[in-house]
Amino acid sequence: PRALGARSSKDTLINLRLINRKSVHSMKLPHVPKSSINIHISFCLSTTILSSFFRCSIIVNSFSVVSPFSTTSTCTTCSSATNLNLLRVPTAVLVPTAARSQRKSHSRSLRENFSTFGIAAPNSNSYDSDSKEVDLKTQPKELEKLTVVHLKELLREKSLKVSGRKAELIQRLLQSQKYEDQPLIITTMPRTSKRKTSGGDDDGGRTKIDNEKVSKKVGKKEDKKPNSKNKKAKVDHQRITDRDEIKKLWNAEEALKKGSYTFKIMSWNVAGLRALLRKQPDALSNLASEHKLDVICLQETKLQQSHLDDPKLNITGVLADDGFDSHFSCSTTKKGYSGTCVFVRRRDKENVADADQQAKGKKKQGKLDSFFSKKNKSFGGKDKNDNHEGKKSASIGDIDVADLIPTNVSMGMDKKEHDMEGRLITLDFPQFSIANVYVPNSGQKLERLDYRTKNWDKDFLNYMKEKEDTRDKPVIWLGDLNVAHTSKDVWNDGAKHLAKQAGVTAEERESFQQMLDYSDGSFVDAFRYLHPDAMGHYSYWSQRAGNREPNKGLRLDYFICSTSLMKDDPEKKIVVRDSYMIKDQEGSDHCPVILEIEMRK
Repeated sequence: PRALGARSSKDTLINLRLINRKSVHSMKLPHVPKSSINIHISFCLSTTILSSFFRCSIIVNSFSVVSPFSTTSTCTTCSSATNLNLLRVPTAVLVPTAARSQRKSHSRSLRENFSTFGIAAPNSNSYDSDSKEVDLKTQPKELEKLTVVHLKELLREKSLKVSGRKAELIQRLLQSQKYEDQPLIITTMPRTSKRKTSGGDDDGGRTKIDNEKVSKKVGKKEDKKPNSKNKKAKVDHQRITDRDEIKKLWNAEEALKKGSYTFKIMSWNVAGLRALLRKQPDALSNLASEHKLDVICLQETKLQQSHLDDPKLNITGVLADDGFDSHFSCSTTKKGYSGTCVFVRRRDKENVADADQQAKGKKKQGKLDSFFSKKNKSFGGKDKNDNHEGKKSASIGDIDVADLIPTNVSMGMDKKEHDMEGRLITLDFPQFSIANVYVPNSGQKLERLDYRTKNWDKDFLNYMKEKEDTRDKPVIWLGDLNVAHTSKDVWNDGAKHLAKQAGVTAEERESFQQMLDYSDGSFVDAFRYLHPDAMGHYSYWSQRAGNREPNKGLRLDYFICSTSLMKDDPEKKIVVRDSYMIKDQEGSDHCPVILEIEMRK
């Protein structure tokens, strides 16, 4: 039951209405000074509890008290004697209209007092209620009509957590209802601060309410609301984010049968490489084998040189057994900060020949010497004295393996003010260049906003453009770029606080757009180019707020490609084919993102 419409004063008794979920019984208690008590009831509350809750003297002339926990009276609706036993009272919520300040100041003691009898303490303003059964599996939108106060009361009845925003409360109720067969009973509660009733049996026996006195105690909220017709409509922010289904655009196995090779790059902000290896030591290895990755780029590794030199940690040998060489760039300005890392699949003639034959369904007899031989490797696992000159190169499909081996690896952009934080590693392949970058965050108070938009973005753009012009090859920069570019990249776009949130400010978005538009649109966001209308695909979710499960996230991780890589020309050797997120991969507040590039002869 729910007690509503209560009033209290020094000698005035209480108007109390208890609603049973199934049947309604009415009891009228006569001979009460200044007021009467009308109760719609199927359970009971002790007069002792009522007096302690409403903090007033209660005179009940019609009840014959049998014990401190039970009362007996005659129901005026069904004309039957009713024994009301407090020991059977379920959880109830009592909500007084007045004495709001008293309720707040005594809330702790009241909760303790009520818990003795299995009754929840009050926690909302005054309402009148009408209960109805709602099946949330077929009518989930019914919860959006309720107030936050009402949602919290429903959660308390289920002994669930009540903190968070309205969307989180709704999601919590929906999740809990999945495992229950019975429909949820929702009580709709319009406010009653201005209603006048004449009393009597037709209206439940409610007396007239003095609007002026009630408004002083409850607060004149209605008077504060502007009555202007020109008031701007509130933006209906996205609350529970759905993820659109996107089709896989490319089949690497079918492409290999036709002679082309699919070069796969993965980017992932791991939020601390040591923590990832401690919690999920096989995560990187499993990703590399499952997705057949060629390059793995990590951001926010939070490593120092001492970690790389520590033989116990063996950071540099993380993927050595999986056939990868590693390159690290560490922050020298602050410990446990920033840092990037790149793993490149090791290539040599025998390994490539094995991979090619396996792809074509053939098996090759392994040599015993291969299990014991050790070679000094440089980039891509080549012998330092073997430059493939004058020799027939190995191939995968119709692709020369030399195209899969980086010719140069460099750290930073040759600017001291940027390179001290280990944010950039660049790899030059024969056909293109890759830059693994961790763009500086503007900070909670936007203290680095100017540095990021006016210094870093401009210098990095010049660096990538110079790389493209000098080598006359297309470039790809990838990683955690710390910006949600468009409204489709933010789950709650339009919320007021976003204007001052790092990664979503107008300055950051505008600066990012200027980078894409440089020289008549030299660069393209690969995911948005391939999936222009995809909604709900994010790469970051706040762990503190628990936003991953309801998919309330941001898309902060990108592959930005030279425009020439996106055009499918039969004469071109490399074309970007697909980009997607691995949304179910745990281990960080970001998820991995992948880019697939077709390489042709």
